[in-house]
Amino acid sequence: MTDTTDQDLGPMTRDRQPTAAEIEAFHREEFFADPEEITAELYPRAINLPAAPFYRRVIRPRVPAPPEYVTLPLTAVGAEERAHWVVAVSRWNVLWEAAQFRRRFFAEEDLPPAMWEIADRGDVNIVFVPRTASRYYEYAPLFHLLPYQAVQRHGLPALRCGQWPYFTELVSPDRFLPVNFEERVSRAWASTVWRHLNSGSALRAFSGSDPIRLLAHNLDFWLPGVTAAIQEILGSQPLVDPTLAEMSLVPLEDGSVLEDMVAGSPRRGCELWCGEADAAEVVEMTVEYADAEGRLRGILDAVRSHRVEDDFSDHWSYARED
Repeated sequence: MTDTTDQDLGPMTRDRQPTAAEIEAFHREEFFADPEEITAELYPRAINLPAAPFYRRVIRPRVPAPPEYVTLPLTAVGAEERAHWVVAVSRWNVLWEAAQFRRRFFAEEDLPPAMWEIADRGDVNIVFVPRTASRYYEYAPLFHLLPYQAVQRHGLPALRCGQWPYFTELVSPDRFLPVNFEERVSRAWASTVWRHLNSGSALRAFSGSDPIRLLAHNLDFWLPGVTAAIQEILGSQPLVDPTLAEMSLVPLEDGSVLEDMVAGSPRRGCELWCGEADAAEVVEMTVEYADAEGRLRGILDAVRSHRVEDDFSDHWSYARED
Protein backbone atom coordinates (compact mmCIF):
# COMPACT_ATOMS: atom_id res chain seq x y z
CA MET A 1 0.00 0.00 0.00
CA THR A 2 1.43 3.38 -1.00
CA ASP A 3 1.62 6.14 1.63
CA THR A 4 0.04 9.16 -0.07
CA THR A 5 0.97 12.43 1.62
CA ASP A 6 0.01 16.05 1.07
CA GLN A 7 3.35 16.50 -0.67
CA ASP A 8 2.52 13.65 -3.06
CA LEU A 9 -0.75 15.31 -4.01
CA GLY A 10 1.09 18.54 -4.82
CA PRO A 11 -1.01 20.97 -6.85
CA MET A 12 -4.22 19.02 -6.21
CA THR A 13 -4.27 20.22 -2.59
CA ARG A 14 -1.77 22.86 -1.51
CA ASP A 15 -0.82 24.79 -4.61
CA ARG A 16 -3.80 24.70 -6.93
CA GLN A 17 -5.70 27.97 -7.03
CA PRO A 18 -9.52 27.80 -6.99
CA THR A 19 -11.17 28.32 -10.33
CA ALA A 20 -13.53 31.19 -11.06
CA ALA A 21 -16.43 28.73 -10.98
CA GLU A 22 -15.37 27.45 -7.55
CA ILE A 23 -15.08 30.98 -6.17
CA GLU A 24 -18.51 31.82 -7.58
CA ALA A 25 -19.99 28.68 -6.00
CA PHE A 26 -18.41 29.56 -2.64
CA HIS A 27 -19.79 33.12 -2.72
CA ARG A 28 -23.25 31.85 -3.60
CA GLU A 29 -23.14 29.36 -0.76
CA GLU A 30 -22.18 32.12 1.68
CA PHE A 31 -24.80 34.54 0.35
CA PHE A 32 -27.92 32.46 -0.20
CA ALA A 33 -29.81 30.58 2.49
CA ASP A 34 -29.35 26.85 2.79
CA PRO A 35 -32.60 25.31 1.44
CA GLU A 36 -32.77 23.09 4.53
CA GLU A 37 -32.88 26.19 6.72
CA ILE A 38 -35.82 27.79 4.92
CA THR A 39 -38.42 26.72 7.45
CA ALA A 40 -40.90 28.67 9.54
CA GLU A 41 -38.75 27.92 12.60
CA LEU A 42 -35.42 29.05 11.12
CA TYR A 43 -36.24 31.67 8.47
CA PRO A 44 -35.98 34.65 8.50
CA ARG A 45 -33.06 35.18 10.88
CA ALA A 46 -30.73 38.00 11.97
CA ILE A 47 -27.86 38.26 14.43
CA ASN A 48 -25.75 40.85 16.23
CA LEU A 49 -21.99 40.66 16.60
CA PRO A 50 -20.70 42.03 19.94
CA ALA A 51 -18.16 44.77 20.55
CA ALA A 52 -16.26 42.67 23.10
CA PRO A 53 -13.62 41.33 20.67
CA PHE A 54 -12.59 44.96 20.01
CA TYR A 55 -13.42 46.81 23.25
CA ARG A 56 -13.32 45.87 26.93
CA ARG A 57 -15.29 48.97 27.91
CA VAL A 58 -17.80 51.13 26.00
CA ILE A 59 -19.68 54.32 26.79
CA ARG A 60 -23.46 54.66 26.79
CA PRO A 61 -25.14 58.08 26.58
CA ARG A 62 -28.15 58.41 28.84
CA VAL A 63 -30.04 59.92 25.88
CA PRO A 64 -28.70 58.29 22.69
CA ALA A 65 -29.36 60.07 19.43
CA PRO A 66 -31.24 58.01 16.83
CA PRO A 67 -28.83 56.44 14.31
CA GLU A 68 -28.64 57.42 10.67
CA TYR A 69 -27.32 55.24 7.84
CA VAL A 70 -24.50 56.60 5.70
CA THR A 71 -23.20 54.74 2.65
CA LEU A 72 -19.53 54.39 1.76
CA PRO A 73 -18.07 53.44 -1.66
CA LEU A 74 -16.34 50.31 -0.35
CA THR A 75 -16.42 48.52 -3.72
CA ALA A 76 -14.37 51.35 -5.22
CA VAL A 77 -11.60 50.96 -2.67
CA GLY A 78 -8.35 49.40 -3.85
CA ALA A 79 -7.14 46.07 -2.51
CA GLU A 80 -4.41 47.65 -0.35
CA GLU A 81 -6.86 50.07 1.28
CA ARG A 82 -9.66 47.56 1.73
CA ALA A 83 -8.30 45.97 4.92
CA HIS A 84 -8.11 49.42 6.54
CA TRP A 85 -11.69 50.21 5.50
CA VAL A 86 -13.05 46.84 6.66
CA VAL A 87 -11.46 47.11 10.11
CA ALA A 88 -12.47 50.75 10.54
CA VAL A 89 -16.12 50.17 9.58
CA SER A 90 -16.36 47.04 11.72
CA ARG A 91 -14.87 48.72 14.80
CA TRP A 92 -17.07 51.78 14.31
CA ASN A 93 -20.34 49.92 13.82
CA VAL A 94 -19.99 47.49 16.75
CA LEU A 95 -19.92 50.57 19.01
CA TRP A 96 -23.68 50.99 18.57
CA GLU A 97 -24.05 51.44 22.36
CA ALA A 98 -21.85 54.56 22.23
CA ALA A 99 -24.31 56.14 19.76
CA GLN A 100 -23.34 59.75 19.01
CA PHE A 101 -20.14 59.50 21.06
CA ARG A 102 -18.50 56.63 19.21
CA ARG A 103 -16.21 58.99 17.27
CA ARG A 104 -14.33 59.57 20.52
CA PHE A 105 -12.85 56.08 20.25
CA PHE A 106 -10.96 57.03 17.09
CA ALA A 107 -8.05 59.22 16.07
CA GLU A 108 -7.86 60.64 12.56
CA GLU A 109 -5.33 58.01 11.45
CA ASP A 110 -7.69 55.23 12.56
CA LEU A 111 -10.28 56.06 9.91
CA PRO A 112 -10.22 56.38 6.11
CA PRO A 113 -10.62 60.03 5.01
CA ALA A 114 -14.28 59.60 3.99
CA MET A 115 -15.15 58.25 7.46
CA TRP A 116 -13.08 60.82 9.29
CA GLU A 117 -14.76 63.66 7.40
CA ILE A 118 -18.08 62.55 8.89
CA ALA A 119 -16.69 61.73 12.34
CA ASP A 120 -15.02 65.14 12.51
CA ARG A 121 -18.37 66.92 12.17
CA GLY A 122 -19.19 66.26 15.82
CA ASP A 123 -21.21 63.87 17.92
CA VAL A 124 -23.40 62.19 15.31
CA ASN A 125 -24.80 58.67 15.56
CA ILE A 126 -23.89 57.06 12.24
CA VAL A 127 -24.09 53.47 10.99
CA PHE A 128 -21.83 52.98 7.99
CA VAL A 129 -22.86 50.57 5.23
CA PRO A 130 -21.44 49.84 1.76
CA ARG A 131 -22.88 51.81 -1.12
CA THR A 132 -24.60 49.46 -3.58
CA ALA A 133 -26.96 49.88 -6.51
CA SER A 134 -29.50 47.61 -4.84
CA ARG A 135 -29.38 49.50 -1.50
CA TYR A 136 -29.39 46.10 0.16
CA TYR A 137 -27.42 47.18 3.21
CA GLU A 138 -29.61 50.16 4.08
CA TYR A 139 -32.75 48.04 3.96
CA ALA A 140 -31.31 44.72 5.18
CA PRO A 141 -33.03 45.03 8.61
CA LEU A 142 -36.41 45.21 6.87
CA PHE A 143 -35.62 42.58 4.25
CA HIS A 144 -34.53 40.05 6.86
CA LEU A 145 -37.89 40.35 8.64
CA LEU A 146 -39.82 39.17 5.58
CA PRO A 147 -41.36 35.68 5.80
CA TYR A 148 -40.34 33.31 3.04
CA GLN A 149 -43.80 33.44 1.46
CA ALA A 150 -43.43 37.21 0.93
CA VAL A 151 -39.86 36.83 -0.34
CA GLN A 152 -40.95 34.18 -2.83
CA ARG A 153 -44.12 35.99 -3.91
CA HIS A 154 -42.21 39.13 -4.83
CA GLY A 155 -39.39 37.42 -6.71
CA LEU A 156 -36.72 37.93 -4.07
CA PRO A 157 -33.96 35.45 -3.19
CA ALA A 158 -33.81 33.85 0.24
CA LEU A 159 -30.54 35.02 1.80
CA ARG A 160 -28.55 33.79 4.75
CA CYS A 161 -29.15 35.46 8.10
CA GLY A 162 -28.80 39.21 8.29
CA GLN A 163 -26.58 41.10 10.71
CA TRP A 164 -27.01 44.39 12.50
CA PRO A 165 -25.13 46.60 12.49
CA TYR A 166 -23.22 45.95 9.27
CA PHE A 167 -19.90 44.25 10.01
CA THR A 168 -18.24 43.02 6.83
CA GLU A 169 -18.93 41.35 3.48
CA LEU A 170 -17.29 38.74 1.28
CA VAL A 171 -18.79 39.90 -1.99
CA SER A 172 -21.00 42.71 -3.25
CA PRO A 173 -24.68 41.68 -3.08
CA ASP A 174 -25.40 43.45 -6.38
CA ARG A 175 -23.95 40.41 -8.16
CA PHE A 176 -26.78 38.23 -6.94
CA LEU A 177 -29.76 40.52 -6.41
CA PRO A 178 -32.37 41.58 -9.00
CA VAL A 179 -31.84 45.04 -10.48
CA ASN A 180 -35.12 46.25 -8.94
CA PHE A 181 -34.33 44.77 -5.52
CA GLU A 182 -35.38 47.91 -3.63
CA GLU A 183 -38.75 48.03 -5.41
CA ARG A 184 -39.43 44.37 -4.70
CA VAL A 185 -38.51 44.73 -1.03
CA SER A 186 -40.82 47.74 -0.87
CA ARG A 187 -43.74 45.67 -2.17
CA ALA A 188 -42.91 42.71 0.06
CA TRP A 189 -42.59 44.89 3.16
CA ALA A 190 -45.89 46.66 2.41
CA SER A 191 -47.68 43.32 2.18
CA THR A 192 -46.11 42.25 5.49
CA VAL A 193 -46.83 45.40 7.48
CA TRP A 194 -50.25 46.15 5.96
CA ARG A 195 -52.35 44.27 8.54
CA HIS A 196 -50.96 46.63 11.20
CA LEU A 197 -52.16 49.63 9.22
CA ASN A 198 -55.51 48.48 7.91
CA SER A 199 -56.66 45.12 9.26
CA GLY A 200 -60.14 45.33 7.75
CA SER A 201 -59.27 45.78 4.06
CA ALA A 202 -56.70 44.13 1.80
CA LEU A 203 -53.84 46.09 0.26
CA ARG A 204 -55.18 45.49 -3.24
CA ALA A 205 -58.36 47.38 -2.32
CA PHE A 206 -56.50 50.68 -2.51
CA SER A 207 -55.05 52.52 -5.47
CA GLY A 208 -51.34 53.00 -5.96
CA SER A 209 -51.69 56.66 -4.97
CA ASP A 210 -53.47 55.99 -1.67
CA PRO A 211 -51.45 57.75 1.09
CA ILE A 212 -51.47 54.80 3.52
CA ARG A 213 -50.44 52.43 0.76
CA LEU A 214 -47.60 54.78 -0.18
CA LEU A 215 -46.57 54.91 3.48
CA ALA A 216 -46.52 51.11 3.72
CA HIS A 217 -44.14 50.96 0.73
CA ASN A 218 -41.83 53.72 2.02
CA LEU A 219 -38.80 51.81 3.34
CA ASP A 220 -37.12 55.00 4.58
CA PHE A 221 -40.11 55.66 6.84
CA TRP A 222 -39.81 52.23 8.49
CA LEU A 223 -36.03 52.09 8.83
CA PRO A 224 -35.82 54.16 12.05
CA GLY A 225 -38.54 52.01 13.61
CA VAL A 226 -36.85 48.70 12.88
CA THR A 227 -33.52 50.10 14.05
CA ALA A 228 -35.09 51.16 17.35
CA ALA A 229 -36.66 47.71 17.72
CA ILE A 230 -33.29 46.04 17.17
CA GLN A 231 -31.64 48.29 19.73
CA GLU A 232 -34.36 47.47 22.26
CA ILE A 233 -33.59 43.77 21.80
CA LEU A 234 -29.86 44.39 22.16
CA GLY A 235 -30.36 46.64 25.17
CA SER A 236 -31.85 43.73 27.10
CA GLN A 237 -28.77 41.54 26.64
CA PRO A 238 -26.46 40.88 29.60
CA LEU A 239 -23.06 42.52 29.91
CA VAL A 240 -20.03 40.59 28.75
CA ASP A 241 -18.25 41.34 32.05
CA PRO A 242 -20.74 42.31 34.78
CA THR A 243 -17.89 42.61 37.29
CA LEU A 244 -16.42 45.58 35.42
CA ALA A 245 -17.40 48.65 37.43
CA GLU A 246 -19.38 51.31 35.60
CA MET A 247 -18.04 54.86 35.43
CA SER A 248 -20.49 57.74 35.58
CA LEU A 249 -17.93 60.27 34.34
CA VAL A 250 -15.68 59.58 31.36
CA PRO A 251 -12.35 61.49 31.44
CA LEU A 252 -11.01 63.04 28.24
CA GLU A 253 -7.39 63.76 27.26
CA ASP A 254 -7.79 67.50 27.88
CA GLY A 255 -8.80 66.90 31.48
CA SER A 256 -12.52 67.46 30.97
CA VAL A 257 -15.14 64.75 31.28
CA LEU A 258 -18.02 63.47 29.19
CA GLU A 259 -21.25 63.84 31.12
CA ASP A 260 -24.71 62.31 30.75
CA MET A 261 -23.33 58.85 30.10
CA VAL A 262 -21.88 55.78 31.75
CA ALA A 263 -18.94 53.60 30.77
CA GLY A 264 -18.80 49.87 31.33
CA SER A 265 -18.65 46.44 29.77
CA PRO A 266 -20.27 46.03 26.33
CA ARG A 267 -23.33 43.84 25.99
CA ARG A 268 -23.27 40.36 24.57
CA GLY A 269 -24.15 39.71 20.95
CA CYS A 270 -27.28 37.71 20.30
CA GLU A 271 -29.69 36.27 17.79
CA LEU A 272 -32.07 39.14 17.04
CA TRP A 273 -34.79 36.89 15.69
CA CYS A 274 -35.09 33.40 14.28
CA GLY A 275 -38.17 32.14 12.46
CA GLU A 276 -41.44 33.68 11.39
CA ALA A 277 -42.91 34.03 14.88
CA ASP A 278 -39.92 35.98 16.19
CA ALA A 279 -39.80 38.14 13.06
CA ALA A 280 -43.52 38.93 13.35
CA GLU A 281 -42.97 40.21 16.89
CA VAL A 282 -40.19 42.50 15.67
CA VAL A 283 -42.41 43.78 12.84
CA GLU A 284 -44.98 44.67 15.49
CA MET A 285 -42.28 46.42 17.54
CA THR A 286 -41.26 48.32 14.40
CA VAL A 287 -44.83 49.58 13.96
CA GLU A 288 -44.97 50.60 17.62
CA TYR A 289 -41.77 52.61 17.28
CA ALA A 290 -43.08 54.20 14.07
CA ASP A 291 -46.06 55.30 16.15
CA ALA A 292 -43.93 56.93 18.85
CA GLU A 293 -45.96 59.75 20.41
CA GLY A 294 -48.86 58.88 18.10
CA ARG A 295 -47.02 59.91 14.93
CA LEU A 296 -48.13 56.97 12.78
CA ARG A 297 -51.60 56.87 14.29
CA GLY A 298 -52.02 60.57 13.55
CA ILE A 299 -51.10 60.05 9.91
CA LEU A 300 -53.52 57.12 9.55
CA ASP A 301 -56.41 58.99 11.20
CA ALA A 302 -55.83 62.05 9.03
CA VAL A 303 -55.83 60.01 5.83
CA ARG A 304 -58.95 58.04 6.77
CA SER A 305 -60.80 61.24 7.59
CA HIS A 306 -60.10 62.73 4.16
CA ARG A 307 -60.40 59.77 1.80
CA VAL A 308 -61.66 60.31 -1.75
CA GLU A 309 -62.89 57.89 -4.41
CA ASP A 310 -59.51 57.89 -6.17
CA ASP A 311 -57.87 56.33 -3.11
CA PHE A 312 -59.57 53.00 -3.85
CA SER A 313 -59.06 50.37 -6.52
CA ASP A 314 -61.85 48.39 -8.19
CA HIS A 315 -61.74 45.76 -5.42
CA TRP A 316 -64.47 45.91 -2.79
CA SER A 317 -63.41 46.63 0.80
CA TYR A 318 -64.94 47.64 4.10
CA ALA A 319 -63.10 50.95 3.87
CA ARG A 320 -64.67 51.72 0.50
CA GLU A 321 -68.08 50.65 1.75
CA ASP A 322 -67.78 53.07 4.66
